[in-house]
Amino acid sequence: MKKNDFITLMIDDIGTDGQGIGHHEGIAVFVDGALPGETVRAKMIALKKNYGVGKLEEITEPSPTRVKPPCHVFGKCGGCTLQHLSYAGQLTFKHNHVLSCMERIAGLCVPVNFPLPDRQEYRYRNKAAFPLRQNGMNVDIGFYARHSHRIVDVDDCKIQPHNLEIVMSQLRVWIVKNGISIYDEKTHTGLLRHIVLRENKAGDIMLVLCINGEDIPHRSHLIMLFEFVLPQVKSIMLSINKQRTNVIMGEKSICIYGRDHIFETLCGLDFKISAESFLQVNSVQAEVLYNTLFKQLSLCKTDTVLDLYCGAGTISLCAAQRAGKVIGVEIVEQAILNAKFNARLNGIENAEFFAGDAEKLLPSILESETIDTVIVDPPRKGLDEKVVRMLANSGIPKIGYVSCNPSTLARDLALFEELGYRAGVVQPVDMFPQTTNVECVTVLERK
Repeated sequence: MKKNDFITLMIDDIGTDGQGIGHHEGIAVFVDGALPGETVRAKMIALKKNYGVGKLEEITEPSPTRVKPPCHVFGKCGGCTLQHLSYAGQLTFKHNHVLSCMERIAGLCVPVNFPLPDRQEYRYRNKAAFPLRQNGMNVDIGFYARHSHRIVDVDDCKIQPHNLEIVMSQLRVWIVKNGISIYDEKTHTGLLRHIVLRENKAGDIMLVLCINGEDIPHRSHLIMLFEFVLPQVKSIMLSINKQRTNVIMGEKSICIYGRDHIFETLCGLDFKISAESFLQVNSVQAEVLYNTLFKQLSLCKTDTVLDLYCGAGTISLCAAQRAGKVIGVEIVEQAILNAKFNARLNGIENAEFFAGDAEKLLPSILESETIDTVIVDPPRKGLDEKVVRMLANSGIPKIGYVSCNPSTLARDLALFEELGYRAGVVQPVDMFPQTTNVECVTVLERK
């Protein structure tokens, strides 16, 4: 097999980026747009040592799970990668993916339940970050193409709420009419870098303009657009980011209209959400996720709970309703300020929060407190090995693990197994329909 060869391929799996995977002459071949169960004709466009990449030329035998994607930029935008697969097929893929991670990476025979589905296959996200690029006289606003910084212009993202589409159309008018300069990452010039939008379940919207400067021109025109056209916009923020970086948000935020936060209700509690706060991007499924976690943990009023990577305190405060005491730890100081505010807002007095690195704060907390249960909800990279070893050496009876990456979850479960903990059933929760991402919950108990 050589580059530019045409091959016939049976597709038997899906990769983590949504590509169909088949095998030809003993190597795996990745083909964008192909689905398991299909026979396709592909042109080889790249050959590596252990795999190849093919371009889909023809589907000779389509899968019965193939559907027509509703988005006109599907296949160009790097966001949704599974719109061409039926929702039942997506859930089956995610179940098999988690199973594979547990067996292949962890080497564990851990029971994995079928994913809990989302009632909303589309329009479920409460947050989006849109990069911008100048394109002649026009401005492209959308999402990056896969594995690139080329922007695909998107006027209506199907997984965002409808009102965000209206906000974006108004912003396009304001940008072009007022000649707002667009940031160029190569030259580090231009003002407007990203547009970030958040919407709560009540329909309140926060607009964040990430800028390479201290202020924006034509503020009054911008504010007037939303005051009269879309009063659901309750907050307009400037995030100051003058660094040469791919990080979206800056270290300082300024409110130029309304308030500097919106509120979200989860599991009967109200949460203040600032521009920088972490919140699960699917509010409805977040409640499913948290209820699943607490059902497995079976907390009681005598328990002391440690919540690492607590964000704005969503899991911590839900736990505080069930436990005797909760301690939350988060490295982002603004999130901790939100968490403390949220505790006061909900009249919760048995939760305390500390800003700092979990690895550095953990020894003193474990020395001063008798912890009955630990909850961890780390970023995609999973837990640092030192944190796993500290938790295991402390002899804590139960550890609830919430993960957005089955691969790093499996890696960490394998280490916990070596150190004397056994994972219970893994319950996937589909927080991200139309994508390959899946959230998981499991509880580890000391052997």
